[in-house]
Amino acid sequence: MDTSRGFELCQIPLSLPFMRKRRDELLARCGLRGEPADYAVGVYDRSDRLVATASLSGDVIKCVATLPSARGEALTPAMVTAIMGYASQQGITNLRVFTKPDYEDTFASMAFRKIGEGTGCVLMEQSTHRLKRYCDYLGQLERHGRVGCIVVNANPMTIGHLYLIEKAAAETDTLFVIPVADDTDGGFSYRCRVRILRRATAHLPSVQVVEGSPYAVSRATFPSYFIKELSDLTTAHISLDLDIFLRHIAPALGATVRFVGTEPTDALTAAYNEEMRRLLPAAGIELREIARLTEPGAPRRPVSASRVRELVESGHCSEALPLVVEAAIPNLLARAASAALRAELNLTPKPGLVDRANSGAHTDMDYPMMMRSIEALEPVFAHLAEIAEGSEPDPAELRAIGIEGERRMAQATGGVNTHRGALFSLGLAVVGAAHIHSLGQPVTIPAIRDMISSIAYRMPRPEGTHGQGVHARYGIPGALEAARDGYPEAAHVAAMTDSYRMLIFLMSRIEDSNVWHRGGAEAAAYVKSVSRKALKATESELPRLLRQLDADFTARGISPGGAADMLALAFFLKSVSQGSATHRPDNL
Repeated sequence: MDTSRGFELCQIPLSLPFMRKRRDELLARCGLRGEPADYAVGVYDRSDRLVATASLSGDVIKCVATLPSARGEALTPAMVTAIMGYASQQGITNLRVFTKPDYEDTFASMAFRKIGEGTGCVLMEQSTHRLKRYCDYLGQLERHGRVGCIVVNANPMTIGHLYLIEKAAAETDTLFVIPVADDTDGGFSYRCRVRILRRATAHLPSVQVVEGSPYAVSRATFPSYFIKELSDLTTAHISLDLDIFLRHIAPALGATVRFVGTEPTDALTAAYNEEMRRLLPAAGIELREIARLTEPGAPRRPVSASRVRELVESGHCSEALPLVVEAAIPNLLARAASAALRAELNLTPKPGLVDRANSGAHTDMDYPMMMRSIEALEPVFAHLAEIAEGSEPDPAELRAIGIEGERRMAQATGGVNTHRGALFSLGLAVVGAAHIHSLGQPVTIPAIRDMISSIAYRMPRPEGTHGQGVHARYGIPGALEAARDGYPEAAHVAAMTDSYRMLIFLMSRIEDSNVWHRGGAEAAAYVKSVSRKALKATESELPRLLRQLDADFTARGISPGGAADMLALAFFLKSVSQGSATHRPDNL
């Protein structure tokens, strides 16, 4: 910007805590609260004092503020122009702005138009047709009689969501279900959630799952929802979201009633329900609150999607399975598989393996790459689980999905083989668990092992892998032989509680093709020998010993990747197994 008046506009690097603090202090002086953002700019005066700031979060301009002493300098247009330039570089074509009413005229002069307002705030956007186009789409949907609507995240869809939808469908002739369109970190994707919602409600002819939008419970209209924080801004966010619903969405749908579940535990959702009770009836919309469904065997605990996610991520998928609709089971098992891979990756220290501390013996991969690979494989695990429902899947179809998984992995890692072995072993376990569940049988480790073995015996021997090369050269069992045996070592350690000892036991017992490929028989014997000694270490000695082994293996170029794959498999088996049956005896 023109610095002749002594002002300079710069990017504020929010990754630096002291810079973020300066921005937040200015916002506080202007009566605003600092919020997370992707990009921010600031204007500094001759004394290097920050006098104005604006931020961008997704496609929403927010946290726009200027100190009173500089408000006659027209700094806001310069900051917004800079943000628009950045947004254009990121491919963002329609910006929205969340701001105080005081700034409405300023943004109107920059071709933003108001689409909603809340307590002390307005939401404006550049586009003159996107909201209209969405409302036109809603208006063209088929409807008759009493029309109701529900806005749900369904992240993932639980039996509680289905209960609410079925109750609402019984009270209406047409029921529109609007899914939250924005994704949350660690949640299930929008497309995944929509697909599950449509499959789970297919038996309800009056229910239509419509497309979501940025105009209903989104980061633009209700950012508090996504940071799960009750603050002085929450009332503004809620009232804004409901204003847009009442101005635009409800009229487009022809809805006269909105359904919600009661909220006994989450303060943010309870505040949203309370504001609906205040605003909706005054606008001619009935609010119907349906008592939340409680967990089977726990009548005081409402079914919760957040609890489902926590159970799966913490390795207790079996407890989450009864809480979700059948259509969500493949994605839940896929999430359990990716959670198992994350648990293995996060275990630190690990000898010669990538962990949170270092890359071990690997020079071609690191922790962020491994995380990208895991994220890329989750939809593949879900696909494997989907085809396993009902009849036992065809090995040729499994192989085709596996090849697609390897392609996705390579795309995420730049061609590095991070999880090929885990894709094979965990993929078979996911298929086994999904097939067993679809038959209405208990998902136990012995049952999964039997299913893995059955499928593996119908599979041809793989070609072109390191494991197959090791098998041909040294005669040790390969991945297919381990699968045909039902992975006895992984099943054995699944009954153990100490993750480090699980890994060390696996290193001491399995014929690890990764070790053989890198160092031959000498390295394989060395790994088993030091691992057997490590198993005798006390709990207090183990962390130091593992760090020593990590340095030793790294120096020798040894990476027990096969043991890591079996550890992830053991985590998955432990997570999904139901009942007391964990593993059948093996001569280990």
